[in-house]
Amino acid sequence: MRIAIIGAGLAGASAALALAQAGAQTAVFEQFALRHDKGSSHGPTRLFRTAYFERPDYVPILKRALAGWRRLERAAGETLFHQTGVVEAGPPDGFLMPGLARAVAEHDLPVERLSRAALKRDHRNLVLPEHFDAIFEKDAGFILSDRAHGALLRLARECGARLAPDTRVTRWEPAKDGVAIWTAQGKEIFDRLVIAAGSWANALVGVEAAKIEIAEMSVFWRKPATRDFNLDAGFAPFGVETQDGEFYYGFPAIDGDGVKLGEHTRRSAIASHADRTDAPAPGEEAMIDTFLERFIPALAHRPGAHQRCLYEMSADGDFLIDRHPLCDRVIFLAGLSGHGFKFAPVLGEAIAAMAHGQATPAEWEFLSLRRFAASP
Repeated sequence: MRIAIIGAGLAGASAALALAQAGAQTAVFEQFALRHDKGSSHGPTRLFRTAYFERPDYVPILKRALAGWRRLERAAGETLFHQTGVVEAGPPDGFLMPGLARAVAEHDLPVERLSRAALKRDHRNLVLPEHFDAIFEKDAGFILSDRAHGALLRLARECGARLAPDTRVTRWEPAKDGVAIWTAQGKEIFDRLVIAAGSWANALVGVEAAKIEIAEMSVFWRKPATRDFNLDAGFAPFGVETQDGEFYYGFPAIDGDGVKLGEHTRRSAIASHADRTDAPAPGEEAMIDTFLERFIPALAHRPGAHQRCLYEMSADGDFLIDRHPLCDRVIFLAGLSGHGFKFAPVLGEAIAAMAHGQATPAEWEFLSLRRFAASP
């Protein structure tokens, strides 16, 4: 089977590896250089969480992804995932802690409720209000995302995938026995097409219900004065919901840039990629330091690097994975930003199964386009 993939970001790379391993003749078309910084897959780290406050339906997939990261590490011959545990905290009446409680109860997940004494002993740099609840999720941690993305592409190539950087697919259409795609080099016919174009998906998918929002947000680094914030000191990644409903996350210092921090809920929507900016949004950096003043005082006002990131979000914030309603030989996935990277090892498996004519795996069904269909 000949299969084309549009996009060599995280989703396209994971699909390429799974398809090539399954024996498909796989070609990956990327409009930019491989591992570029114009999309949503670059950056040094991503959180991995199993207790999913967003909705418990993701948990069975994440349990398999946890084992999948270890398999990928063995195949790549390098460390890609640090299973450090993650501290998660927030007000008991917010969205984070009730969401975590639902996921933990429904799937019997191993988490530890943190007492004030445990917080002071094991996570002394994190200062929480007295009324906040906190847990430690031991199966969680963080992914070395740039390294993982590179490993996926390298392994896909080693398994026979053809990688075509700087090759933009301008359009596609159903063909008599497959799908035709057009690039500057001309027309090619494939048996199947996978659209994994990230924030460029709207023009290629062309389905209103599948339309994604393009947005920007920033991540910042703060350089600690001591070594208390690195892995050796036991500083764990964290996710904290504030009393105002903001969600901040952070990672241990893994290099000279220091501790990476971001806020997940406040994004700046943009109309097109031409509207992208490099500078933080007004007040964005001050917001980070206001959070640090209250929750991690030792990092407040210690400026470091900054990176502007691109988000591509579906209408409800969940992924979109489905066959195209006008051509069942086309599979598309979109809306992964904010929480897609952690699913990489099993994301490709689902796409590979669908490309080979199998039904959408049952655990992924809740992410189909049908959820946006009008009620009868």
